[in-house]
Amino acid sequence: MKKLIPLLLLMVMLTAGCDLAGINLTTTTQSASINSFGASPPSIAAGESSTLSWNVSGATTASIDQGIGTVALNASRVVMPGATTVYTLTATNAAGVSVTATAQVIVTGATPTPTPTPTPSGAPVINYFTASPSSVYASEQAVLNWNVSNATSIAIDNSIGTVSASGNTWVFPATTTTYTLTATNSYGWVTKSVTIFVSGTSTSSFSVINVTASVNPAFYSGACPTTIYAQAVITVSGSGTVTYRWEDSEGGYKSTENVYFSSAGSQSVNTTWPIGLSGTFWVRLHVLTPNETLSNQASFTLTCASAQATGWTGTWDTNWGTMVLTQTGDSVSGTYTWDSGHIEGYVSGNSAWGLWSEAPSYSLNNDAGEFQFTLSADGQTISGQWRYGLSGSWYPWTGTRIP
Repeated sequence: MKKLIPLLLLMVMLTAGCDLAGINLTTTTQSASINSFGASPPSIAAGESSTLSWNVSGATTASIDQGIGTVALNASRVVMPGATTVYTLTATNAAGVSVTATAQVIVTGATPTPTPTPTPSGAPVINYFTASPSSVYASEQAVLNWNVSNATSIAIDNSIGTVSASGNTWVFPATTTTYTLTATNSYGWVTKSVTIFVSGTSTSSFSVINVTASVNPAFYSGACPTTIYAQAVITVSGSGTVTYRWEDSEGGYKSTENVYFSSAGSQSVNTTWPIGLSGTFWVRLHVLTPNETLSNQASFTLTCASAQATGWTGTWDTNWGTMVLTQTGDSVSGTYTWDSGHIEGYVSGNSAWGLWSEAPSYSLNNDAGEFQFTLSADGQTISGQWRYGLSGSWYPWTGTRIP
């Protein structure tokens, strides 16, 4: 694989998220109106991207600063700031009257220029301890970032407690609060403090007032497993973060997720669910905070065709050479000819995923990484993808069963 990367780079796929986040609206009495403007996600690590999304009405032109320029009235834009950045959207109506809104992308992984606290030789060094943003409304979120050297224990007050040498954490101060980091070793201890100023109370109360879930398709007949797409519309009364998780009729549930609302209104969240059995099932959205709320049970019915008896076991002609797979229960393993490759993974119906590895080292990231395969309904072809390590660009991996 690694020898053909220059050819495969033409097939990189880009993806982007869809949630809205972080907005402070400035309105006028004129007809131009910024209905929404936010960033999703509102906080990223250095080198990652966020998506700005906006909706404007009653305006003839709209533009965003930070080098973006003129934009459509209802659109989105992927950005990749190198440091925490505030973007300003300006909408202007036919009369020349403008209205603005801002959205902030916090870069939590960006490393500030170290400014060590002067200490005696051998004592701990606090390279940096910062808060972003440094001013919020009551109970809104901010992030603390820190990096410490030569310490055996590190702690932050205000109920945060012991922390690692480098990291970040979200805080939700109700009043202006000073946070103090203390780093200690056998030579002694040093401290550094940051203050987050709370400039009042939030402009609106915040609660979830409605959640409605739906699934697609609601009825299915054919080869299984298949994928059910679930969507939920969350409606809130103000600005804040909603914490939720998806649950199903079989007692399963997915990881907890967050969606940020910049103002009162509705947003959609979605997920996928692989189902491999005939029957009638349901999924629902369970809101955990700010107020626990359950959506309706969105039902769907499946009639599954007979599963393929052969499964993944067999010999395959792939674009990375001949591959021999053996399925045992929900595990799959095998070899392929390119660079004496190996496959180890797991199976769920017509999906398989796991790790590939190759000579000479068989180690992440240069000689190993992830793969994802999908078996066709007739069990005769594989469509899939692979990548180096556990992140980054995906490349195609396809095959046909050899009789």
